[in-house]
Amino acid sequence: MKLVYEAVENGARREKAAEVLGLAARTLERWRRRGIEGDDCRCGPRTEPSNKLSEVERQRLLSIVNSAEYRDLSPRSNRASVAR
Repeated sequence: MKLVYEAVENGARREKAAEVLGLAARTLERWRRRGIEGDDCRCGPRTEPSNKLSEVERQRLLSIVNSAEYRDLSPRSNRASVAR
């Protein structure tokens, strides 16, 4: 919230400042009305997803998508070539 207030004081529009932070202007308005002054009041998930990749799986996936065969393709192109 402090970043948004600072941006608005320096001439930015509240909607644009919120957009840069990935928030809706309406969310900021709700937080302001509740008297919330924290930097980020989103709760987010409290637990990790059950289908989260393990670190080994993540590293393997990254090595594949960054390999010479796939590195210059968009994700959509990769999906199409794998589905064939």
